[in-house]
Amino acid sequence: MNFLKIQNLNKRDLIRGGIVLVLSSGLGIWTLDKLCNYLKHKKMERICLRKRASANEAINNYKLKHKSCSLNQQIQKQILNGNVAQIKQLLYEGKTTVLETVLVFIERILKVACSDQLNIVTEINFDEALEEARKQDEEIKQDRNVINKYGLFGIPVSVKETFIQKNFDSTFGLGINCFKPAQEDGIQVAQIRQARGIIIARTNVPQVAMTFESVNHVYGRTQNPWNKNRAVGGSSGGEGALAAARGSVLGIGSDIGGSIRIPAAFCGVYGFKPYSGRIPDYGEAKISIAIEGFMQLKVSRGPIARCVDDLIVLTKILFDKEIYSQIPQQIKDPYFEPLQLSEFPKKQKLRVGYFDVFNGLVTPKCMSRAVRETCEILQNLGHEIVEFKVDKKIQSIIANCFLKIVVADGGMKSYIEALNGQKFIEEYDLLVQDANTPLGIKRFILSPLFKLLRQHTLLEYNENSKVDVYQYLVDSGVRKQTNLQFCQAVVDQGIDVIISPAFGLPAVKHGGSKELAFAALYTWMWNVVDFPAGSLPITTVQNDEDLEIPGKQNSWDLVYHFMKKDLQGAIGLPINVQVAALPNQDEMVLRVMKEIEAAVKFNLKHPYPDLN
Repeated sequence: MNFLKIQNLNKRDLIRGGIVLVLSSGLGIWTLDKLCNYLKHKKMERICLRKRASANEAINNYKLKHKSCSLNQQIQKQILNGNVAQIKQLLYEGKTTVLETVLVFIERILKVACSDQLNIVTEINFDEALEEARKQDEEIKQDRNVINKYGLFGIPVSVKETFIQKNFDSTFGLGINCFKPAQEDGIQVAQIRQARGIIIARTNVPQVAMTFESVNHVYGRTQNPWNKNRAVGGSSGGEGALAAARGSVLGIGSDIGGSIRIPAAFCGVYGFKPYSGRIPDYGEAKISIAIEGFMQLKVSRGPIARCVDDLIVLTKILFDKEIYSQIPQQIKDPYFEPLQLSEFPKKQKLRVGYFDVFNGLVTPKCMSRAVRETCEILQNLGHEIVEFKVDKKIQSIIANCFLKIVVADGGMKSYIEALNGQKFIEEYDLLVQDANTPLGIKRFILSPLFKLLRQHTLLEYNENSKVDVYQYLVDSGVRKQTNLQFCQAVVDQGIDVIISPAFGLPAVKHGGSKELAFAALYTWMWNVVDFPAGSLPITTVQNDEDLEIPGKQNSWDLVYHFMKKDLQGAIGLPINVQVAALPNQDEMVLRVMKEIEAAVKFNLKHPYPDLN
């Protein structure tokens, strides 16, 4: 009997000891994992600081040997505010040289973009730019007509930090990518050089280039020229800000969820996302090998500028067969054949569709007013205006598709692994947390809670989570069918172009993007359906009435609470609209953008901020 008691006691002790051992081992492993991640982050943090110090050193070294531009102030002002055609005319007339033109923009960059004032530029390319400028001035002496022989001859251009450029890093704001310069140019940089554009600087992006606040641990936070308390958008945020600050004539960005059009909207400039089938898949660095496998969202690369004519100039270059044929064979996309930008459609009376609410997300009055004013302009030009209508179920699938794809890979695993132990910026907190919340918890706990608390927007986007391969394929198939249905709705209604809000809000406050991610629905929807789309400024926020969200004054919905909070202090910010058309109808989008711009004359009525 005593033996059995001892035996049972030993069993109990063994079980207790086993539990203690498992718990202590688990705690030890968890602690070790946290320590390793902390040490990795600190290592990446030190690399980031070294990279930023290196970039600042290059700027300071240039300042020591910098020679000021000798042009009078009036000509300098014409250059800073000029477009490609106007600057070429100044060159042709001998009122400036290429060298002096480049110096004007270099001084501008040093004054506002490389300083704490705006923090737009990541790295400079001044020495190479000046050398190319001198070479081009010599060519002009031999033959003045060379100025018009090349699309970008004599024109200072900037590029987003993620584009592959010889001797420069594409960091994506990550320490792991620092001090790993490219050995040769990528496709788009090579195309710009073939058109004789002079690349003078590289511009800031968000960490991992997947949000609309351009901030990272390497280069810091970019500030909006219109209001330093506001974001510049992303991921091509530095390009949008540099255009508004007049630090380059035009630049190139990329767009997978609004990354060209959001910066254009936040900074009151012009941006164009071509149909992805007309742009090669290569030329820009990739954050990870998994991102290479994104087949349901296509990255598009396109221009950001201060007028539609300059968008057209760079789009022609990106689409040009001859220019593409002249870039080195080893950097070409073997699956791509350029389709040149053709003449704009001659159709006199267009049927223009519009909407200012998509999938139930209501925008403030300033956004809907911009859409209404744009439609009135087009109607006065003789076009027919109709409301674009599409089934609510189709709207919901399109609205959810972007987030479904981004988080499907094990809860943003591709982005987390790309960090290599470095911490996410806070703007990703809610997205990462949401992506890694099990679908069961969302469906059986959060959904009833959201219904009870009347959180309709959060409920609408509560089904996005990591999925297995089968479910991903099912979602992909549904998305493909839905896109066809959306296109058919456009065709059935006889619509040539669609006018819509450029974003759900004006430029958001710094740090606010994590709560306002749903406002990007108005841009990512055009990536989901893969329509060419452009963003252009129409007006500014004029008064408190502009900031009202119709029907949502007393809403319990937290998303509208955050929107109303963010709208405080937004008076004076630019408001853009978008123009979109069916796939491969890039010419139609640019034509209508040009018509709108000519009537609005935004740049004359609302000059870009004076940052002197």
